[in-house]
Amino acid sequence: MSSYQQPSPAPAPAPPAWVPPVPVYPYAHWGRRVGAFVIDVAPLSLAAVPFWIGYWLFYVGVGQLTTRGSVPLAQAPLTDQLRPALLWMVGGLVLLLPALGWLWWNRWRTAGRTGQSLGKRVLQTALVAEVNGQPLGAANAFLRDLLHLLDGIAYVGYLWPLWHAKRQTFADLLMTTVVIDHPRTVDPGPASGRPDDHAPGHHPYGAGS
Repeated sequence: MSSYQQPSPAPAPAPPAWVPPVPVYPYAHWGRRVGAFVIDVAPLSLAAVPFWIGYWLFYVGVGQLTTRGSVPLAQAPLTDQLRPALLWMVGGLVLLLPALGWLWWNRWRTAGRTGQSLGKRVLQTALVAEVNGQPLGAANAFLRDLLHLLDGIAYVGYLWPLWHAKRQTFADLLMTTVVIDHPRTVDPGPASGRPDDHAPGHHPYGAGS
């Protein structure tokens, strides 16, 4: 009896690892991003004007008092010259409170849930996560705005979208977010058979789009 054994077949090659598709988005133009930002922060900027007017009047008034009477800054008397400045500052602080509430509701809560603040709706853009095209959530939208402090260093980060391929700021790069074009869509009605663009969880720019 022969002891020859037939060689076992070679193992099948392992299937290639699945690589998720890289999303491709219509990245928003820098000018539209700036316009949306200006709209969003306009209430806060306007509310801060009375405070800074009062601060300037207070600074000038204290300077005149200390120069005239050689009074140390900490001992400068509260005279009629300083009261208008203080009223301006207090009024500005009162206006800043609702303005900050608006900023929270508009840029963090609403934009975090839907991808669009008021400015982005007007300019027809949206802020989404690059990996899946979905809104960030309020906490991540707030963190992204904090990271804009890096963009403010010599304004380089704010200008970065002018030459970056995905038109991202430093905050976008760190948070892996993108700002995309998001034109308004007209609902054609139920007879069209199209998915509802406003249904929960639906976003026109999902992964792989």
